[in-house]
Amino acid sequence: MKLDQLRAFIAVVETGSFRSAAEAIHKTQPGISAAVKTLESQYGILLFDRDSYRPTLTAEGHAFFQQSKKLISQAQQLENLGHDLAKGIEAPLHLCFSQMGLDDNCMERIKAFQKQYPDISLDISTDHLYGVQEALAKNKCEIAIGPRYGLDDRHAFIELNRINMITVVSPEVLAELNTSGAKVKQPQLYALPQILVTNTAANSAENGHRYILPTGKRWYVNDFQTKKTMLIHGLGWARMPQYIIQSELEKGQLVPIDIENFTSQSQLSIFMIRLRHQTQSSQSNLFWEMMKTLSNKTLT
Repeated sequence: MKLDQLRAFIAVVETGSFRSAAEAIHKTQPGISAAVKTLESQYGILLFDRDSYRPTLTAEGHAFFQQSKKLISQAQQLENLGHDLAKGIEAPLHLCFSQMGLDDNCMERIKAFQKQYPDISLDISTDHLYGVQEALAKNKCEIAIGPRYGLDDRHAFIELNRINMITVVSPEVLAELNTSGAKVKQPQLYALPQILVTNTAANSAENGHRYILPTGKRWYVNDFQTKKTMLIHGLGWARMPQYIIQSELEKGQLVPIDIENFTSQSQLSIFMIRLRHQTQSSQSNLFWEMMKTLSNKTLT
């Protein structure tokens, strides 16, 4: 398998015909056909159904196309990196942040790092729950920042910060609950969706959520902004990082509730994490040491 063969295959898929693919990547049509046939022969599969007027991907072809796109993209990134390194431009430092850890404290530390090392570029992705550690395991980042989910002896980690988690609803929902006591009883919430941010780990055997009611509805969203918007509109209840909803609490758009036999409020520690066995870049070591120093000043 060669990259040019994959590019020919991708071009056929994206342009809809062998002729258009040849024009798009400046190859001959017989050359495009030969490249696709070579791939099919090498793996013993049919990538296209050629019975129709235009080539149509088979099920195997569709799966092969998805991975081919990823491989070509990675090859292009590697080529760009090679050119940058030849020019003396360092590769960016890849970081993965938990969606829960992006508070002002974290941003001020990133700002301090940027000021101290202005020539280091950062490539930051965000995940949730076990997805943060999965990004480390799959070498998608060198350092992760998030809660202590899935950590073991493979990981080195340092506590950076603690955030407050509180359970909230809209005033409209609170009025409908018609609670006469200080605490909301769990059965009062069974008909109301508990809104949760989806665990982004692909290979986690569990959903990663520790604070859920054993009975009741659950709705899942992709991020905390969507979760907050749904809460404001009275579509459910949820635990939220307080810093994300502080403005809404002050405006009265959201109100805290205390649920009976449930951890309605708690502090969540946020850690800086890396793999012990992984060789670290110079940028990664600089970031680690600076964040550790700032952490010691903050938590003492």
